[in-house]
Amino acid sequence: MQRTKLSTPFQISHHDGRATDLALPNGAIARLGRGPVHDIAFLSGSSLFVVGTRIGIWLYELPTMSPIGLWDTERGLVSSVAFSPDGRFLAAGNWDGDIKIWDVQDIKAWKQISGFKFDSQVSQVIFSPNQQYLAVSGKNRVVHIWHLETGTKTLRFGRETEKKPGTFLPMNPLCLSSDNKLLAYASPDNTILVWSMEDKERISCFTEQTSSVYALSFSPCGRFIASGSRDGLLNVWDVAKGTRTIESNYGKSKIYPSYSLDGTLHAAEIRDNIVVIWDAFRSKKLDTFEYCGPIITAQFSNGKQLAISSPIELKVWSAKDASISSVFQEHTSSPASVVFSPDSQTLAAGYWINNGAILWDIECKRARMTFADGQPTLIRSLDFSHSGDMLAAGCHDTNVKIWDVKESELITELTAHQKPVRVVAFGPKGHLLVSADTAGNIYMWDVQRSRKLKDFTGHRDCIKSVAFGPEGKLLVSASDDSTARLWNVKNGTEIAKLPIRPLLDATKYKGKISEIQQSVESFNAMFKASKLPSGRIETIAFSPCGEMIAGGLYREIRLWDAFNCEICMTILQPQGCRYPFALTFSPCGQYLASGAWWQGTAKVSIRLWEVASGENIVTFWGHTTDVQSLAFSSDGRLLASSGFDGVIYLWDMTPYL
Repeated sequence: MQRTKLSTPFQISHHDGRATDLALPNGAIARLGRGPVHDIAFLSGSSLFVVGTRIGIWLYELPTMSPIGLWDTERGLVSSVAFSPDGRFLAAGNWDGDIKIWDVQDIKAWKQISGFKFDSQVSQVIFSPNQQYLAVSGKNRVVHIWHLETGTKTLRFGRETEKKPGTFLPMNPLCLSSDNKLLAYASPDNTILVWSMEDKERISCFTEQTSSVYALSFSPCGRFIASGSRDGLLNVWDVAKGTRTIESNYGKSKIYPSYSLDGTLHAAEIRDNIVVIWDAFRSKKLDTFEYCGPIITAQFSNGKQLAISSPIELKVWSAKDASISSVFQEHTSSPASVVFSPDSQTLAAGYWINNGAILWDIECKRARMTFADGQPTLIRSLDFSHSGDMLAAGCHDTNVKIWDVKESELITELTAHQKPVRVVAFGPKGHLLVSADTAGNIYMWDVQRSRKLKDFTGHRDCIKSVAFGPEGKLLVSASDDSTARLWNVKNGTEIAKLPIRPLLDATKYKGKISEIQQSVESFNAMFKASKLPSGRIETIAFSPCGEMIAGGLYREIRLWDAFNCEICMTILQPQGCRYPFALTFSPCGQYLASGAWWQGTAKVSIRLWEVASGENIVTFWGHTTDVQSLAFSSDGRLLASSGFDGVIYLWDMTPYL
């Protein structure tokens, strides 16, 4: 079999099947994880397939599941991928509504199409069988048809659905008939519509579908459409007659149908961590296999191959030999928190969905241990005890889990919280632990005895961050109630509230003079109108010397004197990076690292600041969306960053510290 030609800028790695050093951003020495999977496409007639993720497009080779390339990393956030029928082109759509057409031979962007609104994530892209057109559906439920050579839009189907705050619009499946004449797609009310590509007229409308449609597939003859839904129904529709010819009920399952080229209808039934592959017409089971975690995507390739992905694993099933290929713990969910062990040999990461806590070996750049109980638990915060023998995790299920790191065992669960636990922090000495929840409660524990010692009362809303002073005598906390408070650890009393309202004094600011003046003028105008905001603070950190406290606020990083709680300095943040909501001091205390949330830029910044001067020493651009957490190794040589894009980067600090 002839291999597809791969050349720069497509980077290839065969050294050990790992992907820690592929297409790394400048300044990074390793990548841990490969980003959550959003879509998968197989290259017909080869052993290659691609995976669209939040960091870009991965190329894999079967059956080894070895990653041999990574590209489209400039923006990432790839939501849909599809090969052209002849395998020459690859289409990729992203969260921003942009579509790129890649030339697979030269690995370069052949054409780019920008036709969706900013808030309309690309849902699915497919080539027409004659390769003249590209059909694209979006989360706004509209389908567009583009002519590939001219790049012009030729057709538009559907009515735009506005997304209401707090609601989720499911993916929008579509398919084209093999003669290029018909287009079928599912509408927001689960109606399946069939349109003529030539006459631009609606041919059929099937309204009997009662739940979300996950997949559509035209029969090779173009007469029938198979649809699978979340309520376990597999339907086959006669396009010409406008009627349903087959209805199969698989119970409470997710159904993904796919016609093969010979007209066989395969269906994947997914339920309770089991996948059953069916010959739907003969009601015959072809294969059964297990998977771990909630299914994020499932994609058939002409009924011959099936790829399924969860936050825990990616599996590929082949009809030819009923074989299974898997990759584990690489395409994880988003790491919400990272922390180094005291000896800096291990990095612990807590994940949003199902992955639990993963311990990464820094030298080998591999996951060496996972703490998980099989439940879909969101871990928002982790911390090692000062000796490194215990790991604490704050969980969305209201519990605090304490693991023995060496024995890989759950020691105890602390259960006083009634709301999800947002943050945990071990004291610098002994086995004292602080945990805080979304209701504003802060508790201190004696972990060895699993006993709650005291409450820190005063906050009225979600605690976003807490930090101990270096001697363990002081504790600082930041909350959604727009306050940051300093506490006496010994008796649990509040010492002071840190001032976080916008500053009106330009002399306290560091940054561009023009931006400082503009900000102060804006704040003064709001002050005169009695509309000065109270301030939003997301993260808080104590300097290693204990003399300073840093907080990440909207548009600024603020530094307070830890003794008198007065403002020392405010570092104004640049345009596009005004949410510095991840902070950590270097071990020497002379530097402060900040990570931003996404604000319309291609990548998100991580900045290193000199504390004394407020100067930006260096800026790294790597994550495609929000930086969730930052951590320095104890020797200061490494900075770890975790992003909502599902990866952890290790940054080399030796040139700067």
